[in-house]
Amino acid sequence: MGTRIIAKLLTLSVVQILVSAGAAHAGEWTLERVLNVVRERDPGVHAARANGDAQRAQAAQSWSALSPQISASAGFTRSDDPAVLFSQKLWQGRFSASDFAVDRLNEPAPQSAVQVGITVDQPLWNGGREFAAPSLARHYNRAATAMERAAIADKLLGAVEAYVAAVQARENARAAEMGLSAAQAMRSAAAERYRMGQVPELDTLRAVAREGDARVHEIGARRGLALALDHLSRLVMAPVAAESLEAPGDPPPVAQDAPVARGELAAAREGAAAAGTEARMAALRMLPSLNSRLALTQYRPAEGGAFEPRWMVAISADFPIFDGARRMNEWRAASSHATEAKATAQALERDLAVGLGAARVEAAVASERRDAAAIARAAAEEALRLASLRYRAGLLPLTDLLATDAEASAARASAVEASTSVTLAYYRLLHAQGDLR
Repeated sequence: MGTRIIAKLLTLSVVQILVSAGAAHAGEWTLERVLNVVRERDPGVHAARANGDAQRAQAAQSWSALSPQISASAGFTRSDDPAVLFSQKLWQGRFSASDFAVDRLNEPAPQSAVQVGITVDQPLWNGGREFAAPSLARHYNRAATAMERAAIADKLLGAVEAYVAAVQARENARAAEMGLSAAQAMRSAAAERYRMGQVPELDTLRAVAREGDARVHEIGARRGLALALDHLSRLVMAPVAAESLEAPGDPPPVAQDAPVARGELAAAREGAAAAGTEARMAALRMLPSLNSRLALTQYRPAEGGAFEPRWMVAISADFPIFDGARRMNEWRAASSHATEAKATAQALERDLAVGLGAARVEAAVASERRDAAAIARAAAEEALRLASLRYRAGLLPLTDLLATDAEASAARASAVEASTSVTLAYYRLLHAQGDLR
């Protein structure tokens, strides 16, 4: 009996440990977790994907120029109009000699008729659109996918910036608390030395002013942290606490010779190719167009009887002789748009290459700057500690202590900014290369 109780207690303890570990893991917010949540839940990402689907569906419409157009029809008529009734009987093939009596031709009795049919229209040549349909559909489809990828990358970079801003705000708040603690210790030391008659009242006032300034800075840091956490919480649609943020580690190396693969550039290039095809088709539309039709129709009286089948095959040509120079101007406009699209893609490629170069430089020096800032902060903190001890011992004037404290505060802020900029520079480089997905 005792063994069973011990076994149950051990099992319960293990379950509690596992649940606690799972809850602790669920409460941690890493950068990768934030990115996964944004990929799955962010309305902006959903909108980008839906827009990509819509653009791909529009791209697929280009195939309609090559595809036959099939339509079915059905109709019912009842009339005493002599011309209509004569046509109906002609279609139905049921004329008799009595139908040609003058009175029956002029004053026929009302009759009803039913017809069903199917029509197939096959475009043969309309400015070459039939042959360019696969190319246009491919270009527009690729452009839609590339723009979708670019929009999602922008959302992911925004999530990275929000996460890094929250981590930086938390570290700034901690540094501000340290600065406030140092200022309070400085004021206590000044007040103690004033009571002992070692320093004038001015030192105490300046120390109080420094504490007030540090308190204002600490309040501002807390405000910045609250805003950053609120922004991140709204982004992931869940409450995020400052303690749950896991500081990102050193990012992996990135190939420095990767070409620009931005979605915006791929979309611009595909759009320029499609515009060139459209310009060529605009020129070909000045040639005659050729289309064909096959119609199968069946007629019978509404009262009953067998259907009479009829068929028709037609090929039509349309040659534009004069249209007020409309097609000529359409060709000129399409050619200009194609030139514009090509130049725009080239300019975008140049601008993105410049941005990629800047991102590579920033990523290359971010780690060095972080290490240098960390060394400077450690030295500034140690200098502040020694200066505080010397001031308490009466070996250092308050002016030098305040200057040392200001240097320490600046070093803390610089170290926080430099430490978080490593991650931000890495993801900005991925975004600039087109690899943030």
